[in-house]
This record gives sequence, structure tokens and C-alpha cells, in this order.
Amino acid sequence: MSSVMPPMCDVAVIGAGLAGALVARQLAQQNLNIVVLDADGVATGATGNSSELALLGTPEFHAVLEEQRGPAFATEIWELSARNLELLAATAQSLGLAAPAVGSFRLIGTSAEAILVQRSVQRLSHQGFNVLLEDAMELGYLIGLQTYDDLAFDPVEMTQRLLMHGHITLRPRTEVQRLESDSNGVVLKAKRNSLRAKAVVVATGAFTTRLCPRLAPHLTMLPVQNVECRTQQTLPMPLLLDNGQILLQDRGEFWRLSAWTNQTGEDPWTQIEKYGKQFCPQAIMTRRYTSWVGRSSDGLPLVGQLAGTPHVYTLTGLGPWGLSWAFIATQQLLGLMLHDEDPGLFNVQRFNTT
Repeated sequence: MSSVMPPMCDVAVIGAGLAGALVARQLAQQNLNIVVLDADGVATGATGNSSELALLGTPEFHAVLEEQRGPAFATEIWELSARNLELLAATAQSLGLAAPAVGSFRLIGTSAEAILVQRSVQRLSHQGFNVLLEDAMELGYLIGLQTYDDLAFDPVEMTQRLLMHGHITLRPRTEVQRLESDSNGVVLKAKRNSLRAKAVVVATGAFTTRLCPRLAPHLTMLPVQNVECRTQQTLPMPLLLDNGQILLQDRGEFWRLSAWTNQTGEDPWTQIEKYGKQFCPQAIMTRRYTSWVGRSSDGLPLVGQLAGTPHVYTLTGLGPWGLSWAFIATQQLLGLMLHDEDPGLFNVQRFNTT
């Protein structure tokens, strides 16, 4: 990996988070010369503040997805999620990193939710997914959805190792201010440098709309509230609450509670306080911070090429469950770039971006 930016390259990747690093590494393995640029540093944004957990499924119940988009859609989404975990495990193994299966437990507190989760588990079990309904009375809930395939890993370390490749040039603290496309490629304009690339991948998460303004109606900057605290209690596995919008993890030295909401005006902090008092009332808070993620209007990644912008590709909109989409979304993007394959459900052109 070099730090000297050449005047030209095959592909420029904007964003040195996990998604950008995955794209850069796999393109570099095709013997392409890659330049990775970031306004800050490696994995300093959403990747560095992530839960370090890739989950199976989606925040919505499978039964809800069926009602909203149909059975075929719901099944494909879960299959893509499972494929993401397979790709994560393979990537971790190739880099010599641990990615143990830790599972998760989604708590269900109302009769209406219980009906939905029962329907979901019946359908998912029939389709071969490793999910079960378990009693959750000891935790103060009716039942829980138990999954076993969720993986824990260090996304920062993975990002750093992915970028260690002879065909990758890394340029941190280089903010790209605009892109100028022509028939031969793209010119990236920074404050003191410019770079010509045959193609550009914009993987800057919540800040993608600055370079791709056509995505502004379809991509939201979403705040995720996080609290770390010390407690003597132990938690056997991560807990998911409130339709997947609350994540409670035992990280060994501390517990972390993360919360987000799609509702304008709602403060996730009140939910963190509620569940903190419920599950670890004697805990001492040691850190509180907000991270920002880009979430698409339908909750699925935005992958592909924008209409009217030749040679410019996007990989963004992964949302709060970003680690649960990063690997499969990268695979879909590379299928398009290298083999002209349709990104399918993730295709950014599902929205009108003209």
C-alpha cells in the first residue's frame, strides 16, 4: 500500500470505511490500480463507531416484509442477509481475523408482535433458516426470536488489513470536493490535488449526497445514539428491542446500548435510558456519543451507477445495520462493475435519480 497519489488510476474509491475497503481490495485483486481517498482517516466514521456485529435478517419482521412487499421479496432479503454473513466469515478467515458466531435474541413484548414473530419463524424455519422462538419471561417479555448465525468481528482491524495491498494507494485527509465526468472517466477535485480515474466509487455513507446530490431525496443522515457503561452483570448474547432499533451488547469490559429511530422528533436517548434502567440499573455510564449513518428511504443499500453520471458508482445507504449489508452490497456492486450484472434489489436505479 502506497501513500503517494498518482495522477491517474483505474478506480478511485471515496471513503476509507469498511465498504470502501472491501471494494478497493477486491478490485485490487483484479490487478487494477486503486486510490482510496477519505476526508478524515481509515475507519474513523460509521465503521469505527459501529456495533461490531453483523446480524441475520432485517429490523422488520419477515411477516411484515411479506405483507408490505410480498413473500418473494421477504425471502430474497433474508437470503441476501445470510449470504452477507457467509462473505464476512470468508473475508475474516482470509485476513486471519476472528468472526465468532454469537447469535442474538430479539425480545417481543406485545401480543401483536408475538403473532408476527410466530408467523415469521414458521416461514423462516420452513425455508431453512436457523431461528427459534424461546421463552423470554425471565427478561420480562413474552417470547424472543433467537438467531444463531450473527457474527461479531472488529471492522476497524478488518478495514485496515483490507487496505494493505500493493495495488492500493491510500490518501487520508484528502477531501474530494467535486467530480467532473467525461467520456474518458472522472476527474476528482480536491483542495491541492486532482486525480483522473477511469471509474469512481462513492462510499462515503451519510455524506454521499455531497458528491451525488441526485441521491438527496432518497438518502437520510441518521443519528445513532450510543452509551457505554460499566456493570458487573453479564449478557449471554446481544439483545434487540423495539423492532431492531435498540441493540444491547456485553462487550466484556463494558456494555453498549445503541438506539436509532425513523420517526422525526423522537429522541433515541429516552429509549436508552429506559432500557439501561431495566437491564443494568447499577451501571456507571463511561461514554456517550452520536454516530451518523446514511440510510436509504426504503432501508436497503443504494448500489450501482447513477443515471447521467458515466463512470460514477455508489455504495451507500447501508443504515444502522450496515455491517449486515456491507459484504453482499459490495459483491453486488462488483458484479455490476466487472461483469455488467444487475445489482437486483439494491440497484440505486429503483429510485428516479435523473
